[in-house]
Amino acid sequence: MNATRSYSSPLRQQQAEATRDRILDAVAQLVEEHGPEALSNRLIAERAGVTEITVYRHFPSRDELLTASWRRANEAQGVRGGFPETLDGIIEGLAPLYQSFDKTPAHIQATITTPQGRAMRATQDEERRAAFLKAVDEIGDLDDAERRSAAAILQLLYSAHAWLSLREQWGMTGAEAAEATAWAARTLIDDLKQRTTPAAARTPRKGQS
Repeated sequence: MNATRSYSSPLRQQQAEATRDRILDAVAQLVEEHGPEALSNRLIAERAGVTEITVYRHFPSRDELLTASWRRANEAQGVRGGFPETLDGIIEGLAPLYQSFDKTPAHIQATITTPQGRAMRATQDEERRAAFLKAVDEIGDLDDAERRSAAAILQLLYSAHAWLSLREQWGMTGAEAAEATAWAARTLIDDLKQRTTPAAARTPRKGQS
């Protein structure tokens, strides 16, 4: 009896990965041009130069397709590096983060305005909260409510939500938005440090003797 053998060809695997990349490239282009709501397997197939059934074989559902596309875009922008766990890391990371958002604005907007995008972001909620709470712990003796509030506000400043609001409401570029949010973050941090420093050790503010 002849045994059935499975054979995985490295060339076939490379071809499959190349096809997957073409599909995701097409999705990224279409999202930037028309927004995620305009995506269809027909448009994706035409842009990628494949058949609709090929798109379906690689991504059986719209959710899988969009999630893979967003993860790929995030990785290309360096977002996979995680979240800052120090106060300096928050402030120093704002400029590169916001400027990376400027490169694919429709993609970033989709991650915070569509159900698929919000679901993808939610998978990182625990890691996100832990990182910003750790950064806030540098400030010193905050009570639980202050610690939570400070971490939440700093995380909001370090987010696509803040970038999008400043872009849409104030016409700011990523660089301008980063400068504004870095100023807000420094102001909050300095205020909290002043309040947690013993009175005798505080540096007098301007106008105080």
